[in-house]
Parts: sequence; C-alpha cells; structure tokens
Amino acid sequence: MNDFFLATNRSIKVSVLNIDIEVRQIQMKEFDIWATHAEVIKNFIKDRNHSDEILTELFTAHGVQVISTIACVTDLDNDSLLKLAANEQEFKQLLKAVLNVNHAYFKYEKPKRRSKKTQTSEATWFDSFQYLISAGHLPDNIMNMTYGAFDQYLKSAQKDHKNKLQYLSSVIRSAHHANAKEFKKFFEELKG
Repeated sequence: MNDFFLATNRSIKVSVLNIDIEVRQIQMKEFDIWATHAEVIKNFIKDRNHSDEILTELFTAHGVQVISTIACVTDLDNDSLLKLAANEQEFKQLLKAVLNVNHAYFKYEKPKRRSKKTQTSEATWFDSFQYLISAGHLPDNIMNMTYGAFDQYLKSAQKDHKNKLQYLSSVIRSAHHANAKEFKKFFEELKG
C-alpha cells in the first residue's frame, strides 16, 4: 500500500463467497482493542511470508485472535467470521487482505539495540502523540489517523527534527568561528 493509501484512510473490498467485504485500516483510536489481538499474529508471522501454509498454522494456533483482529477492520461479527472460516481458501483470502491493508502494523522490524539511558526512561504512546503535536498535528487528527499514517508521520517528524538539529549545529559552528562582521552577515542571510 502506498503513502496516499495510508494517509487518506482508504480501504479495499474483497469478494468472499460472493459477498463484498470492506477491509479497513486500523485507526489509532481503536488501536488498544486491535493490538491485544493483532500483536499475537504479528509475533507469529514475524518475517515469514503470508503463504497458505503459514496462515493455516496461524489460524490453528491463534484462531480467536485471527477472528478478533479481522472483526476490528471489517463489518463482520465473530459468528459470521467463524462461519466464513469453514471455507478455508476464502477465509485465507480475507486474512491476506487484512494483513496487506494493515501492512504498516504487521511488517517485521528487528528490535533496535537500546542504550542503558533508553531502558531507564521508556517512551509511551503519549510521548509519540506529543512528538506529533509539537510537529503541528492535532490530538483528534492523530486519533483518526490510521496506524500506517501515524507511523509515517512519526518517522517524517523525526527526520525533520534531525534535519533541524543538523542545521542548528552548522549555525552554531559558523557562529563560533566567525568574527562579529561575518556573523552579522550570516545572520542577516538567515532572515531572508
């Protein structure tokens, strides 16, 4: 799924047993419900592909979580999904659609090494939200973002922050090494 698919909260329709089912992206305001079920699936899949064999193993090992995860992003209830699961191929098609539409959540990223400082002050969701708020996003807008859009906006804000730090570092260095006249000229150029 591309950036515009993520940012505009698009969905796809999957035809299963001649029924069109809309598969949506998970939104941040529903993330707590989603994550309790989907985290099990994410950990099971990790960096494996979404082959029929893997999906069969997944459903066998974690059927309740699979059903609950799909229910979060479709208009189907658990009973309808259980009936649909009787047709294994059609159900796998729906499950693949859920995994693809919500790829931003299910993609596997190797854990980064943490320093001792990071371990003592763990980041929370509030920290991530505050980071986006400081970048100009509104709390209600963040809650209505899809997880994929949230993830990409967060990465973009972090990249912007690093670029600003690099820029400020070069300004500080220039200011430190410039004489008063050169610094005044440099400062006037920054004003535009």
